[in-house]
Amino acid sequence: MSNFIRNAWYVACYAEDIGEALFARRLLDEPVLLYRKEDGTPVAMLDRCPHRFAYLSKGRRIGDEVECIYHGLRFGADGGCTRSPYHESPPANIAVATFPVVERWGMIWIWMGDAALADPDLVPDHSHLEAEDMHTAHIHYTFQGNWQLGNDNLLDLTHLFWLHANSIGGYKDEAGPAPGEVYTAKQVGDEVHSTTLTPNVTKPSAVPNRLPEGEPYDQWNDTIWRAPADIRFFIHASPVGQREGSIPYMTQSHIMTPETATSTHYYSPVARSWDKDPAKDEGWTSFFKAIFDAEDGPMMADVEEQMAGRDLMEMRPVVLPRDRAAILARRTVARILAAERGETEIAEAAE
Repeated sequence: MSNFIRNAWYVACYAEDIGEALFARRLLDEPVLLYRKEDGTPVAMLDRCPHRFAYLSKGRRIGDEVECIYHGLRFGADGGCTRSPYHESPPANIAVATFPVVERWGMIWIWMGDAALADPDLVPDHSHLEAEDMHTAHIHYTFQGNWQLGNDNLLDLTHLFWLHANSIGGYKDEAGPAPGEVYTAKQVGDEVHSTTLTPNVTKPSAVPNRLPEGEPYDQWNDTIWRAPADIRFFIHASPVGQREGSIPYMTQSHIMTPETATSTHYYSPVARSWDKDPAKDEGWTSFFKAIFDAEDGPMMADVEEQMAGRDLMEMRPVVLPRDRAAILARRTVARILAAERGETEIAEAAE
């Protein structure tokens, strides 16, 4: 049984990824075809002809319709068959499943569960990516691991000191938190909110060339996780003791969409308040992708191999103090999954 939450909005791709051409992507272990109609409206349908199961994405685009390259059946944007070379009129019982889609925050969001529940107002709020004083670069990763490993990785950033010791973290040899550091994590409905405050630091962490060095800052990261795997980072730094009213100097969205049970699409748009020249985007994306592909991605693939399809909690992991946000997130996912499956007692136990 898969651990996909189906009644949720997932990112299928970035808005710029689709146009007139037929675009294929596997999501929640289903082949999905995406394209734009001639008026620009995004379309998503099952990438599988109902006749002999050929990929429709390998077919022909004819106006707003898609023609299967195998036997010539043609389908409209609503999934209905519009032409069959073998019938005078296209049979009403020939159709392809379609999925609700919404274009928002520079991304194409898809709903692969009960279409009647696909409320566009439930698309997570990533308006910070379009703030007037920010410039956003789009980054897409993939990793060989279950999508929940992405939650685990991002909700405990202490791994920066070791996994990323030679890139963005800086090796930490001291035991315990930094002097004065405060960490909190709490459940808020189906969200988990966490904050890490590190006061009086002279070298703010996380990204290069972000703030002048040498002067003391208070740095803190606010994280909001929303089920299934939607994370927003707000990274602040202000003069010591002047945190009130501070706005983040960088924000990041981290959104995982399952590809299969053991592989994941990871979308990470990054909005920055400095160095906003779009020509710098390639340098930004290359910088982060190089780190992820060399460090986070291989680590999650190793963990997936060790888990061998088992659930994390089934393996009884050692729980460390900074695991609170990730544990709360896993409990929330378990509760929502159980509710979708009608497992009332399990859902209540996960509360």
